[in-house]
Amino acid sequence: MSHYEGYEDDLQDEWLSNYVEEELRHLAEAPAFDYLAHYGDAIEDRVRNCLTEAHSLRNSGFPGAALVRAAAGIEIAIRFFLARPLLQGAFLSNEWAQLLSNKLLNGRTAEDKELLPAILRNWKIDITSVRLRNGDQLWETVVTRVWQRRNEYVHKGEQVDDHDAELALESLAALLDDVVARVANRLGFTRDESRC
Repeated sequence: MSHYEGYEDDLQDEWLSNYVEEELRHLAEAPAFDYLAHYGDAIEDRVRNCLTEAHSLRNSGFPGAALVRAAAGIEIAIRFFLARPLLQGAFLSNEWAQLLSNKLLNGRTAEDKELLPAILRNWKIDITSVRLRNGDQLWETVVTRVWQRRNEYVHKGEQVDDHDAELALESLAALLDDVVARVANRLGFTRDESRC
């Protein structure tokens, strides 16, 4: 075998490897794109309504209710903008996607809370690198502060201050603008131009 034939074989192997990788990526992204193309605007309307209502509640002096409404928006965004479509693409099964997205939001262990970062890493998105204005990590804040304070308010009747409500509002906005927007761009949506 000549040096040229070896080089040609290497080029063919590289082309085949790239082709297979691209086809697998397309198989994973197509269901996510279809899901978001069909439901994305309705999901965003619900999440934006949560954000608007949470701002209104906070501005009216109801930080606890604002925190709960913002936390609901975070959960809707995670379940229906991130976990469900991305898992559906990975597993090609609506049932598996629903099961794992429920575990993500209802899980009690540290491993359960690592599901979303792992799913997003598979899509080349690092949610742990997204920072809030105070420098804290978005995902860590959602898991350890927003959901915790929401549960304490709802289930124990504890007081919530304006800072907690503002943190939840900022977390929801960052999730939409920094994480969901990246997924939309990765899938080829023109959300920035079309606003849908």
